[in-house]
Amino acid sequence: MTRKLTESLVHVSLVAVLFTGPALAQVDRFYGEPIELKSNFIYFTSWKYVRQGSFSWQIEHAPNATEEEKNVGAWLEGDGTRPARFIPQDMPRGIRLVAQPAEKVPFQPGQIAAQVFDEGKYKSWYTMGPCAEPEAYSAKDRILPGYNAHIAYAESADGMTWDYPKLGLIDYAGNKDNNIVFRGDLDGSTRGFHGGSVFVDPSSADERYKMFYLGIITDDEWNAYAAKYPDEVDTMARRQDVGGFRCVVAVFGAVSPDGIHWTALPEPLMVQHADTLNTCSYDADRKEYVAFVRAWQVNEKAPDMDEINPDGWIAVGRRSIGRSVSKDFRHFSKPEIVVSTGADMAPSHLFYTNCKTTLPGIPDNHVMFPWIWELESDGGATWLLSSVDGRLWSRVPGDPIVDVGAPGSPSGGYVVCSGNLLEYPGEKWGLTYGANPIPHKYPGRNFDKRKGLFPGVPGEGGIAMWAKGRLVALQCDEEGEFATVAVLPRAERIRLNASVKPTGYIKVAVRRFGTGEDVAGRTFNDADRIVGDGLAMPVTWQGEDSLKHEGSAVILRFQLRQAKLYGVEFF
Repeated sequence: MTRKLTESLVHVSLVAVLFTGPALAQVDRFYGEPIELKSNFIYFTSWKYVRQGSFSWQIEHAPNATEEEKNVGAWLEGDGTRPARFIPQDMPRGIRLVAQPAEKVPFQPGQIAAQVFDEGKYKSWYTMGPCAEPEAYSAKDRILPGYNAHIAYAESADGMTWDYPKLGLIDYAGNKDNNIVFRGDLDGSTRGFHGGSVFVDPSSADERYKMFYLGIITDDEWNAYAAKYPDEVDTMARRQDVGGFRCVVAVFGAVSPDGIHWTALPEPLMVQHADTLNTCSYDADRKEYVAFVRAWQVNEKAPDMDEINPDGWIAVGRRSIGRSVSKDFRHFSKPEIVVSTGADMAPSHLFYTNCKTTLPGIPDNHVMFPWIWELESDGGATWLLSSVDGRLWSRVPGDPIVDVGAPGSPSGGYVVCSGNLLEYPGEKWGLTYGANPIPHKYPGRNFDKRKGLFPGVPGEGGIAMWAKGRLVALQCDEEGEFATVAVLPRAERIRLNASVKPTGYIKVAVRRFGTGEDVAGRTFNDADRIVGDGLAMPVTWQGEDSLKHEGSAVILRFQLRQAKLYGVEFF
C-alpha cells in the first residue's frame, strides 16, 4: 500500500474516533443499510428499494501484474498514462416504473365509500346535508352552503353491504332516530364542516379516531390564533362574503375514542384556506401527525396594495398541495407546498385535491391520488404520485391512474379520488372515486334541474380497483437487471407478484449483505426461471425455495426479460 493511501486511511480513522464519544450515544437513528421492512411486502411505487448501483474505473495492467497492482483503483493511483475500464456494479438497466390504470367499479345500491378498515370491519364517515325544516338548536341557516354538512356513520364486514346504526345521539329533523355522529352547527356555532376526513391514530386510546376538517372561523378565534401564532396566519383564509355568508375559514379537529362519540377541539389547528378534501394521519416513525391540505402557489402582493382587489389572488394563485405537521393534534405548523404545477406541466393544470394515503398495511409506502384540474377543459383525471419519505413527491410515469370516461357518460367530465387505499375481498385493492358527466364549474350540478349539458345523465361513485399490489409495475420491455437495497428478511422464502410473457423470464439471486458474493446455490445459474402471471409466484433455485440467508441481511438481485414485477413477498 502506498504512503498516500495509508495517510488517507489514517485520516478516516481519526475522524471516526472524534465521533465515538458521548455525543454519539445520544443518536437514536442511523441511515443506510440494511433496512427493516414494515411488512412482509416490497412494492415498487418508487425507487426506494432499488439500488442506484455503483461503479469503478480499473486501470489496465500488464498480463504479469500482481494481484495488488490489479486491485489499485484508477481514481486513487491513475496518472493518465494507462487506460482504464469502467466496471459497473448492481447498475440497474432496462427497467422503468409505470402506473397501472384502475378499473372503475360503480357502487351497487346501498354501497358507500369506506374510509378506514379497523377492528375487522370497514368504517365510513360520510356527509349529509342539513334538513330543510328549521331547527331551533341549529345555526345552519347562517353557514355558507357547502360548509354546513353533517357527519353520519356506517360500517360493513365486506365493503359492499353496509349497516347504518340508529345511534340516538344527535337531533335531526326533530328526532334522534339516525346515525349522525357530528354536527358543526349546534348550540349557536357557525363553524360547520367542509372538506374533512377521519383517520385512526394508533398512538392513542382515548383519541383513537381523529377528524380533520375545514370550518368557518369567528373573528374572536382568528384574533386569538393570530396573537398566539403571529407568523402562521394565512391571510388568504380571510375572504370576502360569498352570497351574504361569511367565508373566513380555518382547519379544525375533533377526537373520539370509538369513532362515534366525538368532541370538537375548541381552537383551530391552523388558519389556512384549505377549501378541498384535506387528509391527515399519524406517522409512527416520526411520532407526529402529518396533514396534507390545499395550498396556493401565489406571489406576494406589492407593498401598500393589500386593500386592492382583496380576493384577487384567486385568479393567479395555483392550487397546490401543502404539508403540515403536529406533535399533539392541537396545533399544526404553517403548511409548506410540496406539490405544485411543475415546469414539465401545462401552466393551466392545477393540483386540486391530494388524496394522500399509504399502501394497505405498509405505513411507510407513501402515495397520493391527486385530481389534476385541467382548466382548458374544466375537467381532468386522477394521477399517481409517490414518495420515499412522505416529503418529496414525484409523479409515477404513465397515464392517469383513474381516467375519465367517454363524453356524455357518468364519468365523462372529471374523476376525483378520496379516502384511503384499502384491501378488499377477492385479493383487490380499492380507492373511492366520484365522477361527474359535466365540467367542474358547469352551471348544472343540481341533477333534477339540469336542462343544459347531458340532462338525465347522473354522476357516478364507486371504487377504483386494482388486483392486490398492482398499483405500479417495475417494467422490463426487453432485457434488464437490478438489485434491491439490503433488507432483513422477514421469512425464509419469497414469492413474486408478477406478469411475465412466455418469451420472457424473471430470475433471482440472493447475495448475503457485506460479502459481495451470492449465497451458494442461490446464484442466477441456480435460479429457476419464472414465467406466467400470478400474485404469489414462488421463487426457487433448482427446486429449492429457502433463501439460505442464515439470519443475515440480503440483497435480492433480479434479471428480467419482457416482465412486469409488482412486488416481492416474504413468507
